[in-house]
Amino acid sequence: MIGARIRELRKERNMTLRELADALGVPFTTLGNYERGDRKPDLQFLLDISKYFGVSMDFLARTDEITSYEDYKVVSYSEDISEMLNKANPEVRKRILDIHDQLFLITCEHAISEPNNNELEILENLLNSITKMKQGFGIGIKKGGFSSSTKFELAKSYLKEKEEIDKYFNQLFEIYIERSVK
Repeated sequence: MIGARIRELRKERNMTLRELADALGVPFTTLGNYERGDRKPDLQFLLDISKYFGVSMDFLARTDEITSYEDYKVVSYSEDISEMLNKANPEVRKRILDIHDQLFLITCEHAISEPNNNELEILENLLNSITKMKQGFGIGIKKGGFSSSTKFELAKSYLKEKEEIDKYFNQLFEIYIERSVK
């Protein structure tokens, strides 16, 4: 199974066996043996391959019917969300589920009908900007609060992300107005 996963990841990147072997610093015959299942890779190789392709070791070792990394992410995220929601207090769970409902509607709209890739890209950029802003405020937190230089840097970062967020909202507004006029 691990060999099949490695082969799938290699082919997705349009790499030859030799190219991947060179990139990982292993003989291509060894890599071929791993892919065919003639040999089992050691733990270090699994760590290297998971880092190289940006996948989890769980994905490499999983033996169920999941056939692609995208399928694995869907199942894994669903399991993780379910587990986290079961641990959340009821008020938090309700709010998370309300947010999830909205994301689910967007997902359905684009999965079932003709997707508007421009809208999806804008929504993704919007969420990325919000995440960057949130992470920016988490950096440098220390006992006693922020220094004035840190506050200044945070304000600059906030204004930059806010400008991006405003731009994305304006782009969404244009898409929705255009859609409603048709």
